[in-house]
Amino acid sequence: MKKLTIPILAVLAILQSCTPTSKNLVADETAKKIFNSTELNGIEKTISFVDSIILDNTNATDINQGYHAYFDKLKPYILEGKIYPALVKDTVKFKFLETLDEEAFAAIWRMADYLKMVKYKDTILTDLHGFKSLKLNTQGKYMIYLKETGKSDNWYAELHKSIDIAGDISPSFFTWFPMHQKEFDFTLFKNRLWAAVLLLRMGEPFDESVERYLKENKLVF
Repeated sequence: MKKLTIPILAVLAILQSCTPTSKNLVADETAKKIFNSTELNGIEKTISFVDSIILDNTNATDINQGYHAYFDKLKPYILEGKIYPALVKDTVKFKFLETLDEEAFAAIWRMADYLKMVKYKDTILTDLHGFKSLKLNTQGKYMIYLKETGKSDNWYAELHKSIDIAGDISPSFFTWFPMHQKEFDFTLFKNRLWAAVLLLRMGEPFDESVERYLKENKLVF
């Protein structure tokens, strides 16, 4: 068995080095100009987090093919008018996001602070301390990145304009992108970052996340 250990480890190392992940992803010059080192490190971790889920979900070895395959899985939901499944459970997503430096988190995200009153079934609930809802930070550096990227890429110019008007990613982009994702190369930093942002923004159905919160906090039985 000991004689087999070294060859097996060598094969695993080769396979890992051949798998294009976020480690092979280099930030473009626009990103380097806008984000500081702490923010870029957080972005790299975020992309890596999404990459690992995508590869595991699709059994792909090529990251570009993996993203295309994952978005292909979403197309039937669009055609049938159904809600997308979340990339990962909200509890797992938030646990990861909490590991990011605050500055890196704020470059892209904010936690919604208006969910102190929600309607759950036929009941109005207030003071849901700790209930989390992820939103895009329209005052964050990611918006600056989109605007700058849009100067040489019309699609990103439209994306920035839409988010600036809507205050978040509009429903039209949630449906349009999976249907047209074949036009995008996910080995490019701007596209991989956008895919990670889009997929993390799509959380679990609101009613389900509220119900789980209530049960975890023993507010319903």
